[in-house]
Amino acid sequence: MTYIPSQVADITVDWLNEVLPENVGTVQSFTITRFGTGVGILGELARLHLIYVDGPQAGPATMVAKCQSPAPENQFLAQAMGFYLREVNFYREISAHLDVRVPQSYYANSGPEGLPFIILIEDITDAYCPDQVKGLTLNETERILDTVAVLHAEFWETPQLYELTWLPPMNNPLYKAGKMMAEAQWPTFVEHFGERLGGDMLDTLKLACEKYPDMLDWWVQQGHQTFTHTDCRAENYLFGGSAGANTITMIDFQLSTRHVGAWDVCNLLAASITPELRREHEGALLQRYFNRVSELAGDKPGFAGYSLDRLWYDYRASLLQQGVTQVITSNLQGGNERGTELLEQLHMRPLLAAIDHNVGDILKDIK
Repeated sequence: MTYIPSQVADITVDWLNEVLPENVGTVQSFTITRFGTGVGILGELARLHLIYVDGPQAGPATMVAKCQSPAPENQFLAQAMGFYLREVNFYREISAHLDVRVPQSYYANSGPEGLPFIILIEDITDAYCPDQVKGLTLNETERILDTVAVLHAEFWETPQLYELTWLPPMNNPLYKAGKMMAEAQWPTFVEHFGERLGGDMLDTLKLACEKYPDMLDWWVQQGHQTFTHTDCRAENYLFGGSAGANTITMIDFQLSTRHVGAWDVCNLLAASITPELRREHEGALLQRYFNRVSELAGDKPGFAGYSLDRLWYDYRASLLQQGVTQVITSNLQGGNERGTELLEQLHMRPLLAAIDHNVGDILKDIK
């Protein structure tokens, strides 16, 4: 069995020369630059600067290495939910065949249960990465929605979607176990967020946690499933750079699932833009996404009957499910001041959106 480094510091020249593809030359030496603080919640990220025996033309000057998170809490969640295995399968099986731009994969591997885990991927140099804490601009949001619509349209209720046996539906056993995780985290969640949410929202979330397995079954029964990025947030989209001036590169596929497209729309609008900007432009942004995905997937049999009203309903239901995921992940560690603030915004903004849309009404539909 090939050795798999547990952390970026465990990578060696001999290992790189063993695993890199034949079209990459022999590595003579390399140095490591860590990514900025607060980048990579579920994984350790670093840039490898490579020097080749045959000179700089022998391969990429840099590539990105991603390993498991050094934080035990984050590592446990990622392994338990199958996140590491999923990203390995993504880069091994479909990354090179998508209609959206993603980094080229040089190597992807993990242990049978997901640990250790490592991927080596293309470094999109000189790209602009939006600031999740600050929030996206309206234009950035529109461009990301257009990109996500391409991914969704490609797989919307297609046979290819259901051939991806490693891509779990929402009602998989690991996710259903989220009910127990939510119950365990509930006291911590209430202590941290309770005063800002109020009693009605807490009651809604508590009932949603209790009904979580039923909610996941209900989602699958609704149909209109597609390949969802699932971690559709500002810092997982790179603008321009070496990929091309007008190109958006989608990154980070650990959380990818088979779900409704509105889940990604909800993730983006609820967590990656400020509540003020969302409230002002939410309707127009949902209309934009619907127009784009209808244009691209309208001729697919599985898209028939999907409407803007249905998108709005799915969006509100996604906000309800988001509330449960905020409870489940409420003990994640940011690792530093910036990471802590990032997690705070990732949790609080969707909860505010859920309050805005009175998502408790959805609970009566979940049998």
